[in-house]
Amino acid sequence: MTDKENATSLATNEDLVETIRKLSPERDLLMVMMLITNAPIINVQFGHDHGESVLETVAARVAGLRHTLLAARISPVLFCVIAEDVSNPTRFLKTVQEVVADINSSGRFRFIIEASIGAVVTDHRTINEPVDWIARLNLAVLKSTRTGNAEIADDKVAESEVVRQRLSRLSPGAAVPEGMYWVFQPINAAETGAVVGYETLCRWDVPGLGEVSPDIFIQIAEDLNLVQLIDFWTIAAVERLYPELVRLGGQMITVNVSAQTLGNDHEFFSAVDRILPRIRDAHFSLVFELTETSIIKNQIDLNASLNSLRKRGAKIAIDDFGTGQTSLSIISSLPTDFVKLDGSLLQAERPDLSRGLLELGMKFASLVGAKVIVEKVETEVDLGLAREVGADFVQGWLFGKPIEIDGRGTKTRGAAGAHTVNKPVSAPPKVGQSEESG
Repeated sequence: MTDKENATSLATNEDLVETIRKLSPERDLLMVMMLITNAPIINVQFGHDHGESVLETVAARVAGLRHTLLAARISPVLFCVIAEDVSNPTRFLKTVQEVVADINSSGRFRFIIEASIGAVVTDHRTINEPVDWIARLNLAVLKSTRTGNAEIADDKVAESEVVRQRLSRLSPGAAVPEGMYWVFQPINAAETGAVVGYETLCRWDVPGLGEVSPDIFIQIAEDLNLVQLIDFWTIAAVERLYPELVRLGGQMITVNVSAQTLGNDHEFFSAVDRILPRIRDAHFSLVFELTETSIIKNQIDLNASLNSLRKRGAKIAIDDFGTGQTSLSIISSLPTDFVKLDGSLLQAERPDLSRGLLELGMKFASLVGAKVIVEKVETEVDLGLAREVGADFVQGWLFGKPIEIDGRGTKTRGAAGAHTVNKPVSAPPKVGQSEESG
């Protein structure tokens, strides 16, 4: 049978929907979707005859896959397969990936075929319609297009894609998205436990999704070059709420900032110029924590931005020190007032190893002339280790969870269940941590 004849044996989109409708209430289904992403480029560069030949070849290979319940062609460039067995999605994904890999390795075409591949495992216990499962498949394919890897659409992938779509609609000067708010994690003196300041943390209760981890939406914002909007909104929140933090006591407010923002956002620096004099007049310090999620492409520009902040009267903290995401040579070249030792250093297999790692961090901070904040201090043992190595400050749930305030000292969101500012509230994890404890 020719490729063209094999290709015509594929089911239609209507067949796919009907199969999902019939089988998904009775059993779980493993569905894999494949999009030939460079088909339009092939058509333009090599002609439509080559493009058609590619698609017929792919369609024939898809039709010939074994251990399938259904193989369908949804559009000229989009294919979907339902596997007989759901027990090993990774293995079946590899089988589908080999469709394109084998064609490319055969040398049949003088160009490489590119494909995005996504999968989903349905759950017969849910009441989802076929369109819901296909929508999840689409999200997995979209993610695959970005990552270059085959992706399985779990709840996290679906959540991430919804967040990405909502952030993608934002433009410079956009208002804060519905449900985004800020909480403040206490920072405490290591020896006395007294509150010395607060870290400003962004949260997002996305309508229709609920609380989304900052690990997700901050990273997506950076991918989309939109993180400067969040940094600007955070400064605006601090400007609005810092009088209440001053009333509570302490000496500083810290704000996470991306290297992307420091590199090119004049509006951010204008906001800093506006708020800094008032914070200094209140005998507070404004500290910017440099996150390590951004790729530092221009070291000279970054140093210039950090020095500019310092000249304005702000201070600089290096966040998540010890995670290995940034080289010591880069960190040592940055103007630094605080080094925040990552909480993972407290979680080493042996207490003596944790102590040794903390001591290394302390030594580095001493060399660059910075004070030390130990993050994720959750137990008395953690606090004891921080004290033993001589840490200046600690941060973590041992001293309290993040507090949520507005200008009246009440809960920021919603009218029901308002509470005083001193009442801690639960919050999703901070970027780069499994628990929000510093």
